[in-house]
Amino acid sequence: MFHAIRTSNRTKRLLLLTVAAAAVTGGAVASSTANAAPVTPRAGVVTAIRAELRAGWVKTTDAPTGITADLPGKATVEKHTERVLGQEVTNRAYLVETGEGFVVFAVTEVPDAYDMRLGAELRSFVEGVEKETGTSFVSTGAEETTVEGRPALDARIATDEGERMTGSTRLIDGDRYLVQVVTVGPEANEKALEKTHREIVDSIRIP
Repeated sequence: MFHAIRTSNRTKRLLLLTVAAAAVTGGAVASSTANAAPVTPRAGVVTAIRAELRAGWVKTTDAPTGITADLPGKATVEKHTERVLGQEVTNRAYLVETGEGFVVFAVTEVPDAYDMRLGAELRSFVEGVEKETGTSFVSTGAEETTVEGRPALDARIATDEGERMTGSTRLIDGDRYLVQVVTVGPEANEKALEKTHREIVDSIRIP
């Protein structure tokens, strides 16, 4: 869709930054349908600690929409506006670097005439990462679910060559917005990345 961050450097940090860019910009013109089979929504991890975030975590709000997510630190915000389908649309990505990798919480406005299909958004996101990095990425295990009654899609993502990176993404159809979370880092940090990703996606609230 849009590519707010332009880079071809294959270092670990820039690869992850490019993943963040693709989270903001992936999928505006995709039109094919999702192929994932429906599954029973998984129960969120709801504990008393959610009322008082653990040290270092920050409740992050996308001010124009009121959509929130808990992130493991103060985010750096990337913003990009472009004309799509005759309408000005804006993308905002909230990026945090952690000891295990990077996480990004992104909100993309959806043009009024746009037919959003999450399977197509996922494919376009992966294609965007590949285009920006020159590295082959794959998505696996796509599962349809819901978030507060809204359609959502979970998937694993990983490099298919070179430096081994791994992570997860969730895309949510927020009607007028595409909401996405991406958590990614070196393959050696897979378990820690999964835990961080689960905490973030369980915290998302859409007004």
